[in-house]
Formats: sequence, C-alpha cells, structure tokens
Amino acid sequence: MSTSLVISPLTRVRWVSGRLEISAAGHAVTLSTSEAEALAVMHAFAQPRTASEVRAQFPFIDADPLILELRSAAVLVPPAQVAAIESARWDVDSLTFHRRSRAAVRGGLSPLSPPAVPARAASTVFQLERPTEPMSQNLPHLLNARRSRRSWPKVLMHDLGRLLWLTARNRATGPDVVSRPYPSGGAAYSLELYPVVAPDSVADVPAGIYRYLPDTHALELISPDAHTSVLTRAAVAAGAERAPVAIVVTSRFERVSSTYGELAYSLVLKEVGGLFQTFYLVAEFLGLALCALGGGCPDRLFAEAIGADDLIEPVVGELVLGPTGAAVGPHRSRWSEA
Repeated sequence: MSTSLVISPLTRVRWVSGRLEISAAGHAVTLSTSEAEALAVMHAFAQPRTASEVRAQFPFIDADPLILELRSAAVLVPPAQVAAIESARWDVDSLTFHRRSRAAVRGGLSPLSPPAVPARAASTVFQLERPTEPMSQNLPHLLNARRSRRSWPKVLMHDLGRLLWLTARNRATGPDVVSRPYPSGGAAYSLELYPVVAPDSVADVPAGIYRYLPDTHALELISPDAHTSVLTRAAVAAGAERAPVAIVVTSRFERVSSTYGELAYSLVLKEVGGLFQTFYLVAEFLGLALCALGGGCPDRLFAEAIGADDLIEPVVGELVLGPTGAAVGPHRSRWSEA
C-alpha cells in the first residue's frame, strides 16, 4: 500500500472487558484486540504515513493485518478525507451518540422501577390547586405568542398548581399506568419534576425544593433550605436578576434504558423536548413567563440537594418560571370568565 494514511478525527479508543476497541464514530466496523501493539501502530499514523513506512518502523510487529483492520474500521483514512470530516464539524461523542440513537431497537426488559415514586413517609406535602374554570382554546394564538421570558415582577404567583396540572399530572386511572399530557417513548415517563421555590414567590408554598407528585397533584417538600444555590445558578443561566421558581427535570434513566438500551438517552431528550413545549404553551395560556435553560444546575449539586445519585437520576432539563411583567402586554391568554 503506497497511499498515505492518517488517523481519522472521528477515532475512538476504549477498553471493554479487558480488550482494546478502536473505532471511528458512525462506522459499523470496530477493531477489537488484546494486543497493545495496535495502539503503537495506530499512533504511527498521527501524521500522514504509508504502510511501508510504518512497517519499517516496527520490524518486530506484523503490522500489515493491523493496518488493514484499522483501515476497514475507517480509523485510518486518506488525508483528503480529514478536511471533509472536519468541515462537517461533528465531534466524536456527538456523532457516536447520533448514530447509536438512530439504531434499530431490539427490545429489552420491562422497566424495573415503578411508574411513579410515592411521597416519602412522614414528608410534608402541599396539595395544589386544580383548574375548575372553563378553558378558552386558541392554539394558533398560543403558538404565535410563545416566547422565552427572562424578567419577573416581585409578586406572588398563583398558577403553579394549574401549570403542573395541565402539563405533568398523571391522567391514567389504572394501577401502574402512566399517561401525562406530553409524549414519552414507550410511555416510560421517566421524568421527575422538582419545583425550586424562592421566598415569597408562590402563594401558599414556602421556599424550598419540592418534588411534584403527578398521581396526587401535590408537592412533596424535599429540602427547605437548599434552594438558594439552585435558584442563583438558574438566574445566571437565564441572564436574569432573579429566578422566582426553577423547575429542575431529572430522569429515572433505568425506566428507559432497561427497555431501549443505547436508544434510551435520545428518547429521554425527546421526552424533555415534548415536556418543554407543553410547558411553554400552557404557561402562555395561563399568563406566566417561562424560560427554558440550556444548563445551569450541575448534576452533583442537585443530586446532593435532593439526596439522590446523579447516575441514577441525572438532571436533563431546567426551566425558570414566574409571573408576567407588565412590559409583556395585555395580549396574554387567560382563563375564560364563566
């Protein structure tokens, strides 16, 4: 082989069950070996080299079979392909995730954890208000009016219960069945919602971190004093002075991964997307100001605050919520007058 080859920018190396796996993200072929020489041969192509040049560098190694396998796995590519790969601006982890999340599902176990986790024994629970008034419906108006809003007046919010009822309650009536207003892959509904309330922000709800109980439409108090750091980070992420209420969304990941394997995380993110759009439209309907965050609350910080494990229940989304400021205008949809 006289053609020059170089390591692909999409190359991934990892140890799996005591063996070395070398692959290119998005490629179906993986080189699996227990021979450490494979790394040395691969590294020799850090700059464009021909197979004969590398063979001469390692006279004590049968390098040709390794080079052939690395090339068939798209780990070694002609230098001209590097520019084409880099122009697409994929990073290795993102492309690997994308390819795996598009793979066919081969089935799996039923979720091992229950559909809903009940309130802890002897915990403090606040029952939330449910909508009772007739609702006017103007979907085109809501879609057109939807915005991310990052400013909130310092007045009490009264619609947190209505918001959670319309977005996240369990609509099902049968045992061990979950049906919420937003979609979920396989109806797994792995998401948990944690409203984090600032002092004097929500009527009849003291400051603290709560967990929403979708079966009973109530808030379970998780921590009365760990809310400050979460709200501070949420405000910074939103580019706002303050955050009246942050809703931190976690996933009980096993509920999805036990059934869908490598497809699971992409399904969780799609579920978060469905939940966020539902939140936006309902908030617009209720006259609330909502802003979804790209990040803000580190997994470990929040896991410590709620007494969870960030591998078992990672943070997958955050929103900031509050009343609508006067500057937004009078066009906001409200509950219709009966």
